[in-house]
Amino acid sequence: MDGPALSPRELLILHQIEAELGSDLELERELRTMRPARLARLRRSLVARPRSVVVVIACCLALSFGLLGLAVALRVPVLLVAVVAAWGTALAALMAVAHFTRRARGR
Repeated sequence: MDGPALSPRELLILHQIEAELGSDLELERELRTMRPARLARLRRSLVARPRSVVVVIACCLALSFGLLGLAVALRVPVLLVAVVAAWGTALAALMAVAHFTRRARGR
């Protein structure tokens, strides 16, 4: 290490930080396997959800992208507007449901 050595106070703080990080089992596992954090968070969020919810969301996404591709390929503006309107409506409804669910849990 270039530069002056750490003072006793700095060494104490460094050891406290290392001890705190060492007690974090999830961080230890991620560092040991060197998985990207983003994929680990995605995997945890999918595991935390019931399989039926994941399947429904995946089917809705597949259907939406299929309709969007069909609208672009057929060059039908009405179909494209319908897909965008359905996306907007679904997104607004999901946000409202999430808001009310969080509010109900908070009580």
